[in-house]
Amino acid sequence: MQCPRCGAIGVDAQGLCLRCRLYVGAPAGPPRLQRNPLLIPGIVFAVVAVLLITAVIVYAATGGDQPAEDTAAQRPAAPATTGATSTAPSPSAGSSPSAGPSATASPSPSADTCIVGVWLEERHDENMAILNTGVFPFHGSGTYHRYNDSGRVVFDYGSGVRMTGAKGSTTYEFVFTGIIVYSYVVENGQVVYSNPRADGTETLFRNGHQDYTSKLEARSVPPRKLNCGSVAMSLTTPDVIVELKRTSARQ
Repeated sequence: MQCPRCGAIGVDAQGLCLRCRLYVGAPAGPPRLQRNPLLIPGIVFAVVAVLLITAVIVYAATGGDQPAEDTAAQRPAAPATTGATSTAPSPSAGSSPSAGPSATASPSPSADTCIVGVWLEERHDENMAILNTGVFPFHGSGTYHRYNDSGRVVFDYGSGVRMTGAKGSTTYEFVFTGIIVYSYVVENGQVVYSNPRADGTETLFRNGHQDYTSKLEARSVPPRKLNCGSVAMSLTTPDVIVELKRTSARQ
């Protein structure tokens, strides 16, 4: 620092000129460094950016928060179904993919070919119900059974088949006309009837007097045990005995 009085240069520690002792001010110290106000925030931002970039690289390299195999191992098992468990066996190797219910279809109606043809009832004993009276035996004959090999049978009453019974001193007589058509199959030694369709009339007489007449009822027939021969056949249940003779080998 130059003294304005004597032109000397230099001051002592109190700021006095070394030559004339004029106070010219405190000696100048070394220049102070100016702090950059953006320095610390910049450093923090740089550190955060480095950490974020590192995290992204790690995530991409591992495919997520945990390895894929760990995710699969911790995935919950599918819930068990509440329905009945299927016991159907898996198809064996080489089996046809179309194998299904049709592979276990019901036996052909002609599984017992003996039954095919036309038969005439020579004896028909059956427990039958009379409204407000009860159930008791009736007896008759004369109905034709026409069985074909496609699973169809016709019970043919023609112009009138009679079934008679008695309860105490009262006699009863059913007269059936027309036909009842059934589907049938032969299974385990039995004839199983279904889908009855009737066309005809039925009339009940009580002590010789007509009680009623109506359309022929398409009655359901329970399975009947089959005993078939070349010329004779029987169809039985605990309540029915039907004995027939063959009249034709074709329906």
